[in-house]
Amino acid sequence: MQQAEENKYKAEVEGMYTKYGWKWVVLAYTAGKLLSQGKQLPSGFLQQLTLTRTEMESGCSSVCDLEVDLRDLENELFSILLSSSKDEVNMMLELIGKAMNGTLDRKEVNLSPFKVVLADCTIPSVCSSK
Repeated sequence: MQQAEENKYKAEVEGMYTKYGWKWVVLAYTAGKLLSQGKQLPSGFLQQLTLTRTEMESGCSSVCDLEVDLRDLENELFSILLSSSKDEVNMMLELIGKAMNGTLDRKEVNLSPFKVVLADCTIPSVCSSK
C-alpha cells in the first residue's frame, strides 16, 4: 500500500514539474517575442529564467519554490506586456493557462527568436523522468 502511495505522489510531482516546464516555455516564448519587437527585458530576467530552468532540471527545488520563481518571472513580463497591448497580455495568459492544464500544443510557441539569447530552449524536464 505504501508503495502505491509513493508512486501516486511521484506521478503528481512529475506532473507539476511538467506543467511548470511548459509554463517556462511560455515565458521564454513571450520574452523572445518582446525581444524581437525591440522591447527591453528587466535586468537579470534572462539569468533568472536560466536559473529557474536549471532548478527544474536538477529536480532538487520544491514545487513551491518553482511556482514562486515562475510567478515572479511572469509578473516581470506582465508589466512589460501591459505597456504593449491587451492582445499580448491575453495571449500570454491564455498560453500559461494551457500550459498549466496540460493542453498547450508545441506549435503554439516558437522559441527560435529566443535561441540567440538562451542556447538551450528545450522543454525542461525532471531528471528522474528521463
